[in-house]
Amino acid sequence: MHGSSNGAKGRFRPTLSNLELRSPPLPQTLVEAMDLINQPDQLEMEPVTTMVERDPIVVARLLQIVNSAYYGLQRSIDSVERAVVMLGPVAVTGIVMGMNMLKLRSALEGPASRLYLRLIRHSIATAFLTRHLIEGPPRLHTPRRKTKNIGASFTAGLLHDFGKIILVYNYPDDAVELYERQTYDQQILSGDMRGLEQLLFGCDHTEAGEYVARKLGFPDALTEVIRLHHDFDRDTGEESTNRLLRATAAANMMAKAIGYSFTHKVSWDHCRNHALWDEIITTDLPQFETSDALLAELDAEREHLDYYVQNLTSTTLSGVKDLG
Repeated sequence: MHGSSNGAKGRFRPTLSNLELRSPPLPQTLVEAMDLINQPDQLEMEPVTTMVERDPIVVARLLQIVNSAYYGLQRSIDSVERAVVMLGPVAVTGIVMGMNMLKLRSALEGPASRLYLRLIRHSIATAFLTRHLIEGPPRLHTPRRKTKNIGASFTAGLLHDFGKIILVYNYPDDAVELYERQTYDQQILSGDMRGLEQLLFGCDHTEAGEYVARKLGFPDALTEVIRLHHDFDRDTGEESTNRLLRATAAANMMAKAIGYSFTHKVSWDHCRNHALWDEIITTDLPQFETSDALLAELDAEREHLDYYVQNLTSTTLSGVKDLG
């Protein structure tokens, strides 16, 4: 992956470096998938197929997905290469990333493990919606609406809450109290979640995520999304990154509104009436006249989204299990 500039480190409070925040062990296949998806010129059939073939669990799930009733194929597919052709290398790389994020549950026990599963469900739903806002479905875009962050959109959605992964991994008991048992429910409802995180952990999830992302050498655009997804009107200095930030913030909000929240659900009216949708239409998707029209297009993908999340987070290979 392309490393990020170190010039931004001055933004961190002095106490942050003293927290010694650790990153959970990232599976090698996840690291490889992140490298590929952030280099669109490398997202070709052969490297993606080679990556998938190294992991028997991913192979089994990929074949299950492509042969499911959802895709309605006339005959079953039994080769990884054919599955990659049918689903496309970008979609397959996203599946690999989602499954490998789920593997990190093994680093947690008890309530923290269940908490992490809900976080991953939210992250996968956000990734799906971010990718659709940036790349399609095809009817959302005209051919000229290209961006150098095509492919990186799924990564941005999947890892926008990377800081919460870091906090859950480093402070599992306190994270369960805050996010799962909602011990501080009244303060959370008042909208001060990040303030509570700072009190409990010494930093909020955007600070923790940026800090560890820079240590790991995440790409600049991804690090900016992790840092600013709650401050999406900030100018990153790169228009393609600004667009990725807006799309991720909108997808994050919509995921919460349609049932994939991590803590508290966002009401559909709050989501629908948010000014961010008008900004996206004006700046990124001018073919839509209203936010309702754009949301209707995204909501039309709901069945596919539900299926996608359930398949990637089901606990068995023999069927889709709703972990609701």
